[in-house]
Amino acid sequence: MTIDQARREFPHTWSGMVYLNHAAVAPLSFRVRDAVDRYQTRRALKGIEPYPWIMKTVQETRDMLAKMMNARADQIAFVLNTSDGLNILAQGIDWQPGDHILLNDLEFPANVYPFLNLRRKGVEVDIISAKDQRVTRDQIAGHLTEKTKLVSLSHVQFATGAKADLTAIGKLCRERNILFAVDAIQSLPHTSIDVERDCIDFLSCGSHKWMMSAEGAAFIYVGDRILPPLTKGRAGEGFHQASLGWTSVENPFDFTFRPDELRAGAARFENGTMNFTGITALNASLKFFYEFGLRELQRAVLDLTNYLIDRLDRRGVEIITPKDEREHAGIVSFNFPEAEKVFERLQKQNIIISLRQGRLRAAPHFYNTEDEMRKLVVGLFV
Repeated sequence: MTIDQARREFPHTWSGMVYLNHAAVAPLSFRVRDAVDRYQTRRALKGIEPYPWIMKTVQETRDMLAKMMNARADQIAFVLNTSDGLNILAQGIDWQPGDHILLNDLEFPANVYPFLNLRRKGVEVDIISAKDQRVTRDQIAGHLTEKTKLVSLSHVQFATGAKADLTAIGKLCRERNILFAVDAIQSLPHTSIDVERDCIDFLSCGSHKWMMSAEGAAFIYVGDRILPPLTKGRAGEGFHQASLGWTSVENPFDFTFRPDELRAGAARFENGTMNFTGITALNASLKFFYEFGLRELQRAVLDLTNYLIDRLDRRGVEIITPKDEREHAGIVSFNFPEAEKVFERLQKQNIIISLRQGRLRAAPHFYNTEDEMRKLVVGLFV
């Protein structure tokens, strides 16, 4: 599939809009819209009860997500949003007073509040100051203690665009027997993640940004190493789960009370009826990505961000995002004089970016073009 063919799937491009705000909310393709329309039409006609026929789509979506991350389908569960997923982790572990969690000051609040909430249990939550807009293995290593139980990190930081070296950090955590959690909402699918290579124990990701799907649908990855701590109590206490619903157990349509018969794998965290509309949308979006090619998609995003960084750098713009492509992904954050006024002017020109923490932030996706990057640069200096 060519870029031109991909662009035909996005109606906003027909109006001349330059949309570079995928780190906030992504537009929907015709494929996603049509898939949702078909689902809703079927629900309105003879398929009123979706369970008998929608589970094939649910499983297919699990399979595609698992393939994307080198995981197994039984390690994937659907949740409402990134925060919802991280709360499963935060509330699921049997924390003890004095346990230590390591975060950093670049994080979006979704990867902070679920863990700050544990301070009421006596858990120490340490928020380290990142250096040079980056969070590195060495910074993390310098703050680990004998009590550190979890490191939670965004793969790509929302405000700076800095991409962490998950492999190095994950291996460090594994060597120290520390759990490693990743917020992937700013990296999948345009940045490679391999949960085995990167030693990731838990991952949470919403689908309305780079996944180009619907709000209110997200997914988690639950690794084999972290599943027991999330579902077993102390010695002799048997099974427990912080939140439990009617679909958390095997054969939920039996309708008898069997709270100890939890479903195998991550699906035990799907506590009730899922957002089938959102999963249908995600399914269609994933198929689109695979048809285009994940490697090709990832390369396209990097080429666009590299191009934009180069053009801004030539103009003397102070770029916050690391310039080396090994340290960035789809976000380019930069300081600019009178940023708020420039942001509003670009909006009027139908060039859509973000204003974050007093900086401008552009986030192109695979279907954007170099010509659109040029329009942004020209618009900045008008």
